[in-house]
Amino acid sequence: MRQLDDTDPRTMGPFTLLGRLGTGGMGTVYLGRSAGGRTVAVKVVRADLAADDSFRKRFRREVEAAQQVSGAFTAPVVDADTQARVPWLATAFVPGVSLRDAVARHGPLPEAALRTLLSGIAEALVHVHAAGLVHRDLSPANVLLALDGPHVIDFGISRPAEEAAMTAAGAIVGSPPYLSPEQALGEPLTKASDVFSLASTIAYAALGTHLFGEGHPAAVAFRVASTRPDLSGVPEALRPLLESCLAQTPADRPEPAKLVASADVPERARESGSWLPEAVTADIVAVRRVLTELREREPDPEEPPAPSSPRRRAVLLGLAGTTLAGAAGASYALFGGEKVEAVKRPSAADVHEATVVWQENLDTACPQVLTGKDLVLGIGLRYVWALTGDGGRRKWTMDGVKPDTAMAQGTTPLTYGTLDGTRLYVGGMTSGPPVEGAVLAIDTASGKVLWKAVLDRPAGNASVARWWGVRDGAAYLSTVTTSGATSVVAFDLASRKVRWTYPVPENTTLTYATTPAGSTTSFVFGNLKELTALTADGKRAWTRMARFSLVATAGPHLVVGDVGSRLSALDPATGEPRWSKGGMLTGTLFGGGVVTDADGSTLYALRQDDEKALALSLLALDPATGRTRWAAPLPVDGKPSGTAGARLLYSDGNVYRMDGASVVWALSASNGKPRWKYTGLSSSSPMDLAWDAGNGRLCVTATKTGTIASLNANGA
Repeated sequence: MRQLDDTDPRTMGPFTLLGRLGTGGMGTVYLGRSAGGRTVAVKVVRADLAADDSFRKRFRREVEAAQQVSGAFTAPVVDADTQARVPWLATAFVPGVSLRDAVARHGPLPEAALRTLLSGIAEALVHVHAAGLVHRDLSPANVLLALDGPHVIDFGISRPAEEAAMTAAGAIVGSPPYLSPEQALGEPLTKASDVFSLASTIAYAALGTHLFGEGHPAAVAFRVASTRPDLSGVPEALRPLLESCLAQTPADRPEPAKLVASADVPERARESGSWLPEAVTADIVAVRRVLTELREREPDPEEPPAPSSPRRRAVLLGLAGTTLAGAAGASYALFGGEKVEAVKRPSAADVHEATVVWQENLDTACPQVLTGKDLVLGIGLRYVWALTGDGGRRKWTMDGVKPDTAMAQGTTPLTYGTLDGTRLYVGGMTSGPPVEGAVLAIDTASGKVLWKAVLDRPAGNASVARWWGVRDGAAYLSTVTTSGATSVVAFDLASRKVRWTYPVPENTTLTYATTPAGSTTSFVFGNLKELTALTADGKRAWTRMARFSLVATAGPHLVVGDVGSRLSALDPATGEPRWSKGGMLTGTLFGGGVVTDADGSTLYALRQDDEKALALSLLALDPATGRTRWAAPLPVDGKPSGTAGARLLYSDGNVYRMDGASVVWALSASNGKPRWKYTGLSSSSPMDLAWDAGNGRLCVTATKTGTIASLNANGA
């Protein structure tokens, strides 16, 4: 436990905070004490999550459910305030050490302790499940060892925060070595998922190592979903019990109540004193001793409030995107020094709702969808699916177990492969050990793997993290090593060899990239600090320091957006600016913030018409000069675009847009007028939707469930 510093609160609700216990995905956990002397663990939500209304709603629902949990082997909720400016939650404090730390410090537990551990955790799950919760992250870190037995913490409460934090990175929610197979594949969870995680947790306590090995989280998750673990090191008497809990099919796993009786501890062991080894018991006693010596820190003297200063007015004159209304009611939009008469903003109610041609539920995560001539292809962690384009019938399924390759790395909609005629190229990783980056070539007619190439460079590469594009016979990929280092890789699809690699600067994330055509520059990538261009042989051509939020190609032009609201074009060969336009919606997490027509002669982008970016216009720009050809106001959004940002696609004469409420709009590429809308997946967050368009159709998938909807380009 650490002492409080000047940034920490001194009280939270009725509790005085005594020290900092740790920091997690949701916020900071403090040791607190009530006026009556009760010691609690107070979890205080991060400020950014506290400002997120959707998080608050989820947090409130989970706290209300968790308040119904009771039992000897849980840490129940004592108090909470989900409506406070900074929401918080207090649970009973368990003086003990985590199972993870105990095993790391002192090694595996003996059989008698394992039986008590199994029985206690199973009993805790009985109470958690009785409250209607699924823990979702049962692992050694969430099991506390105390003198009176094991205690399960964070039942069903940490999920919303971790989901929000990890989804943005494309990672898998939960602790990968302790996921259930259905959780690893992004399938719906039941209470049986916790039983699988329980067995993995007990195996860790028996072996001292993760049951499914180490390595990249996606590779570990792939092993969870596709391999049978080795339990030979577990005490023989416990193996049958753990094997039943580790059944791949959830319905085949035993109920927690049956596990409580099956793992009963022999009477002789129960009478021998502490249920834990002496060294672990000593650690717990040391924790209890620290608590008895705690003294509340004297409150800080009150400081006089800082003098208030008048709020600065926003200076709007000269800013691009400002709308001016005259006395006669005529309105004009000023952008880039141009004056263009605005058109009346259409109403969403007047826009036709598209008809779904077909919908297929894959029942497992599908973070990328590709629209081919006669097929629609989905890419998941373990599977690649081919559906018929006309009816959505499954034509074939490629199981990654046979080529020993995991494809996707989570449920975030990212690009893991590309379609080239009758071939699908997918980047991924072997399950290992060792875990290595790999590329698969799949025949789309049959689903057969034509070849598999393991990347020989860079040294120690563990996975293909993302597929950025193909140019001149080379696939441009980003890879991640076991140490977390990222590199750009040019992979020759004909020779199946790496042409060159380029290391991404340390402690930066490759966020956006593109492959410009008709230029000596072959690859441009950016992050929130800088933009770097590489030549055809992988040498640095130039670097431009700026906080970019998107990078795209418009014919021979390089288009970038900064983290503010400025859209610019750069010379791909030199990085020198050609034109710039303010007042634009430039933030985008998944790319596609701007798009062009088929020949790259028109650039489409979104302009902000109000401060909240709820009122937007679609602009058609000349990519060479940045001049606006036309501007079409769009129906007012129901929600801000937020993290998902500006998401646009072009195909079949339509500019497709996904808004912050997950409504998909088809806009005319000739004048920007709405043709139709699709609200069928609006119950999902735009962060959980992937899409692709072409060959007369648009396909949208809910990435977590694998629900794919196909619509005709005309909306009929």
